[in-house]
Order: sequence, then structure tokens, then C-alpha cells
Amino acid sequence: MASKGHGDINSGRLPPAPAYSKEVPPGHNAVYPAPTVVPPPPSYLTPSAPPDHMMMPASLEPLNVVYPAPTNPGFPPPGYVTPSAPPMMPAPFGHPNAVYPAPTNPRIPPVPPGYVTPPVPAMMPAPPPDLRPTGCPPGLEYLIHVDQLLVHQTFHLAELLGWEVRNSYNVKNSIGQQVFLAEEENNCCTLQCFGPSRPFTFHIQDNLGQEVLTLMRPLACSYCCFPCCLQDLEVQSPPGIPIGYVVQECHPFLPKLTVLNEMRQPQLRIKGPLFFCSCCRDVTFEVKTLDDSMLIGHISKQWSGFLREAYTDADHFGIVFPMDLDVKMKAVLLGACFLIDFLYFEERKGDKKH
Repeated sequence: MASKGHGDINSGRLPPAPAYSKEVPPGHNAVYPAPTVVPPPPSYLTPSAPPDHMMMPASLEPLNVVYPAPTNPGFPPPGYVTPSAPPMMPAPFGHPNAVYPAPTNPRIPPVPPGYVTPPVPAMMPAPPPDLRPTGCPPGLEYLIHVDQLLVHQTFHLAELLGWEVRNSYNVKNSIGQQVFLAEEENNCCTLQCFGPSRPFTFHIQDNLGQEVLTLMRPLACSYCCFPCCLQDLEVQSPPGIPIGYVVQECHPFLPKLTVLNEMRQPQLRIKGPLFFCSCCRDVTFEVKTLDDSMLIGHISKQWSGFLREAYTDADHFGIVFPMDLDVKMKAVLLGACFLIDFLYFEERKGDKKH
């Protein structure tokens, strides 16, 4: 037996509409009352339209107006020919769209079956560029950025007993950091027989142990009254290549030295004081130009204390030079500091010990 609903559909009649009920929840065919319009207050004024001078005039032209293209009455001139498009350049080599004709060479035999193309050999990397400034010997790049050096001689206990030993020096920068280490090469017989007047060879190494400077002093007279055999110091960098010399000048009273370049051409002049009174003060050797018109630096023997000055040969020196001075001349001034120590301070203490 069919249900009631199905009977109504089958009979062709629609079911009656449900009666309206106020109990229908909102959203389900609910009917809401019209909102109440609140009238404006009595003092409210209705805004008026803006005046005519503020109104934008309406365009009198019809929409979609087509304007003629602008013309230039002076162009093109009579007889002007429009240039044609340039020919297309072929694709560069290596471009994916480049088309190359296949080379024809009837003499090349065909590739045999199973032939394997050899791999492309690996390219060798380019050598790193030489970042060393032009004219700077290897290992002396640090001297480019400094304008002063400190030279401290190492103290040896045997000096208190009057025994001559090989000298060694620590070269430091202005804040006390070690830059180079200088060691003397000599034998015992030369040390004891010639004393401060002995010939020597100094090997100056950097903090990596590489020799960057070599100082060579031959045997010569230490008194300036003999002009035929004055002191001569050769500075080499790298070892075996001279970069400058320090030569003693003949003068009856003042200690004078001349700084030469690798061509033995005079560059600077060093002038010392008349009296070497180093008690409680420094002894300064001035570094001047060749005409003595300008003071550019100095080499000073610094006071290092009463006990060290009286009983040892361990001296302290300071070297000051311009920042832009040639790095080779800076190295030669360092060698001049060692020669000054042997000429004017080692000998004086050697006399006291003997």
C-alpha cells in the first residue's frame, strides 16, 4: 500500500501550502516588520547643490572621438628615402640557435665502430696574481705600512764575565709586537780577537722563519781618520741580491754615514752627535737629505737602565722614517742601526770590560 504522500503525487495534485505561523525561526521564511523611519531634527538643513562655477562642464564632443595623427610639415624632406632594415647578424659562436655548416674533408676516414671520444683534459687553474707592490722585495711587505721600528738586543749572561758572544736582536713594531729576528753568524775566534770591529753576517728572519734580509760587513778599520778603509755594510734582500749600502764618511769629529741604493748612488745621510753622553737620555742620529736641508727621521739609542747600560751590551734602539719612504731604504736604515751599534756603542762597552 502506497504512503499518503506518494498517493498525492500520483494523483496529480500538489499538497496544500503550510499555514503561516509566527513561530517560524529567523532564516526560515520569517517575515519581519518594516523598520521605523526616524524624522530629522527640526534644525537640520538639507544641503543644497554646488554653485554653477564649481560644476564641471559637460563635454560637447561625442564619445569615441578619433583625433588625426600629428603632422610635421618639415619632415620628411623631399627625396627622403626610408632606410631599409639592416641584415640580421648570425648567431654568435656557442649560441644555441647558431647554425654552422658541416665541414667537408674527404680525406678524414669514417669513425670506426666502438670508437670512444677521449675526454677533454682538465684546464690548469690560472696562477694567483702577484699582489706584492712593484719594487718590494719578498718578505718586506710589512715595512710598507710602518713608520717606526724598535730594535732590542738580546741579553746574554756571558757578557757579564767579559766573554764576547754572537749578537741577536728582536725587531718590533711601535706596540711591541715582534716583526723580525736578527741572528749573527760568526765563529768564536773572530768574536774574541776582533771584538766590536769584527766582520759579521746577520740573517734577519720573519715570524715564519724565512730569511728576508742579509747584512754583510767586511773587516775594516773602525776609526774615521783612515779614509782608505772605512766601514761598509751591504744589505741584501732576498739573500744574494743587494738593495742598498751603508758607508762611513771620513770626518774628524762627527760620526757620519751615507745611505746608498743598489746602484751605490747616495740617497740619505746620517749624522750623529759630537759627544756620546747616553747617561739617562737618548743618543740621536739624524737622518737627513743629501743637502742636509730636511730632517726625515732618526735612529736613536734609547736609555735602557743603569745596570744594563753599565754591564751589558744589550742596547735598545728606535728607528723613525717617513711612511712613504721606499721600502728598500727602510730596510737599509734597519741595517744602519746595527752598524751604528757596533761602531759607537759596542766598542765603548768593550773598553769598559777590558
